[in-house]
Amino acid sequence: MRRKNRFYARVAVLFMMMFLTACIVSWNHAGKSFAISGTESVQDGGGAFEPMSWIGDSLGIRWWKRDADNSYHVFLPGAVEGRKLDVTYGGADPIFVDGKKIKNGNGYVLSAGQHTLQTQGTEGAGQDLYVWYTSDIPVLFVETASGSTEQIHASKDVSESGRMMIMDSRGRNYFEGNMESIHCRGNSSFEDTEKKSYTIKLEKKADLFGMGSAKKWILTANAFDDTLVRNATAFSIAHMLGLDFTPEACFVDVYMNGDFMGNYLLSEKIEVGKNRVNIRNLEDEVRALNQGEMLEDMEFFMEQQGRLFSTKGYRIAQEPEDISGGYLLELETSDRYGLEASGFLTSRMQPVVFASPQYASYDQVSYVAGLYQDFEDAMFSADGYSPYTGKHYSEYIDMDSFARKYLVEELVKNLDASFTSQYIYKYDDDISTRFYAGPCWDYDKSIAASGITEDGIDLHDPDGLYAAVQEKDSDIWYALYQHEDFRKKTATIFFSEIEPQLRQGTAELIYGFSSQIDASNDCNMIRWNTFPQAQGLGEKQALNDAKVAELVDFIDRRLDFLEKEWGYLRDE
Repeated sequence: MRRKNRFYARVAVLFMMMFLTACIVSWNHAGKSFAISGTESVQDGGGAFEPMSWIGDSLGIRWWKRDADNSYHVFLPGAVEGRKLDVTYGGADPIFVDGKKIKNGNGYVLSAGQHTLQTQGTEGAGQDLYVWYTSDIPVLFVETASGSTEQIHASKDVSESGRMMIMDSRGRNYFEGNMESIHCRGNSSFEDTEKKSYTIKLEKKADLFGMGSAKKWILTANAFDDTLVRNATAFSIAHMLGLDFTPEACFVDVYMNGDFMGNYLLSEKIEVGKNRVNIRNLEDEVRALNQGEMLEDMEFFMEQQGRLFSTKGYRIAQEPEDISGGYLLELETSDRYGLEASGFLTSRMQPVVFASPQYASYDQVSYVAGLYQDFEDAMFSADGYSPYTGKHYSEYIDMDSFARKYLVEELVKNLDASFTSQYIYKYDDDISTRFYAGPCWDYDKSIAASGITEDGIDLHDPDGLYAAVQEKDSDIWYALYQHEDFRKKTATIFFSEIEPQLRQGTAELIYGFSSQIDASNDCNMIRWNTFPQAQGLGEKQALNDAKVAELVDFIDRRLDFLEKEWGYLRDE
């Protein structure tokens, strides 16, 4: 009996060894299908000195050289810490790390911390080598067709195809597929920062981390946010408020063409779709009716209509009989309005653009623009009734969603609350004849953000209203806030829902996000020199910790202020 048991035990062990070997082979095979362009030649010992570490056979991570002090930095995924990784470097001469010879193509365990790198023998001059490991979060690897980011970083209009692979937090191959395109996105973040944000379009739909199956995904750099957690925090507040279609998101570390790009927020794109803004896809219907024709090539129009200052769009040959719904709109700035395909300017000069359908027909633009103009007229009247239609402003909007969206903007004191990234959508009339507010987007300049606005408002100060006091000719939140019924609706949701949740959970929420990405943020701070005034990582960490604590304190004190501001509405 004992012999039989031993036999079965040996079989079990053998089977387990075969299984583990298969897993390792599977990982290496995945790596081979995801070769980093332009790196294969470094393994043959020739070419220029270009040190890299390799996960599997073909997933290379380039050592980053910091020109300021001539040091090298190796940013490796936290999931591979303690693993033996091949090191290649090109050139004929061997290199030494802490006096140990590193043979080209051999495997080594690189311990975290500071080391000495010598490239010309043990007698040669040494350079500082720092090995960093990121947090245990997913890692996203991108390879562009050209093997370079130079082209897509030059212009948002330039895109490239390529490949994308995601390693999960345990180092396993979570996703791999082709990209139809990748291009830079953003406005001020694209113009003013080196760390870029990206839009990725996959060849096939994929459900990434339970966020719903889709082709398009966003990588937000959070370049204006030293803490990296403001967007995630604002999205969480919107989820607490139950604001429909708020994007799901998760933190990832990004490598592009072998280079470490830093910590990013991977999220859903604001778009119409079953797993996104789940309204009718009017754009797809129009394209289907106009098969073989490019909507963007049809006749363009721009003209004044009724009380509207201007409208623009396309004279499309065929469209559905019912055009009452399937609209995703964005309130934009005047300088960006001209860059969009379809939209309108209200009588108060509010630019509104069509996110979907992007190429709106004459009838679609006329219908939606006219409806919004009626809403604006009512909203800006003293009694809330349109002098033209006799309808109350609340008959044009879903008050609940607008109150919840306003609460997000006011709570986090979002700089863009009165300027851009303010979305509204409309269902078909048989579902609702009203506009709905949302989804939420773009909060890297919120929650104790630095700066004084043109109106003299200190964004860093938790006291004082912001979104409600932007007294411009067309500001939606200012106009709505003038009406007592809107203020009461807002106060009811604040006191009954969001204040109790944030009183209990703000610290856990914000510190939780910061803790989740602490090592990744360290790497990000080194790579992009966050807090440039700091000397070394320790000072950067101290400054970051202080900034994160400011976010918690800001929300707590903001709740105190709003409780006092709206207390009389609760008492009524």
